[in-house]
Amino acid sequence: MSRIILIFTLIFCSSAIAEECKVTYLEELEYTDIECQFYMGTAAYRNKVYSVAAAHWNYVINSPLKHEGEEELKVMALSTMTFLSYHGLGITQDRNKAVKSWIDAASKGDLEARRHLGFAYSDEKFKNNDPIKALGWYESIFLLCPNKDDVDESDLGVYQDAIDGAGELKNRLSSEQQEAAIRFARSTL
Repeated sequence: MSRIILIFTLIFCSSAIAEECKVTYLEELEYTDIECQFYMGTAAYRNKVYSVAAAHWNYVINSPLKHEGEEELKVMALSTMTFLSYHGLGITQDRNKAVKSWIDAASKGDLEARRHLGFAYSDEKFKNNDPIKALGWYESIFLLCPNKDDVDESDLGVYQDAIDGAGELKNRLSSEQQEAAIRFARSTL
């Protein structure tokens, strides 16, 4: 029964998928190429069909690398799957597992994972809430990319979210706590 629902959902999402993976584009890639799978997951996510997004992103995570640039897509897929897990969107909610996965993705260079960690550690719903670590994760983004103008276009939103999140936390933390956050940020690089 669940397979039938999944197939129906995939067919239902085909119009959104077509926008992201146009036919001419698919002619250049194998259907199973992880780049196409990643963007099909993104299309499903935008349409709030989270379980389908999770299926596509799991495919990306579990696929062997074939082409240049696919490692970065795998890291982004891990980060976005983790977002679904943290919030319980389409998959079982597990905030602790999500944070561990973001730490893994951050260690592989994913700035978005660092932003998510900043949010998670500042989230009152997260049992390991720690505003010093939250600020540290945001600050680690600035240590890696000191100049906003040098940030890749795809990471501009991440950078701005880090500016906003860090600003809110700095207003609540003492100067000693902020210094501790900077020390923590350096330890994450």
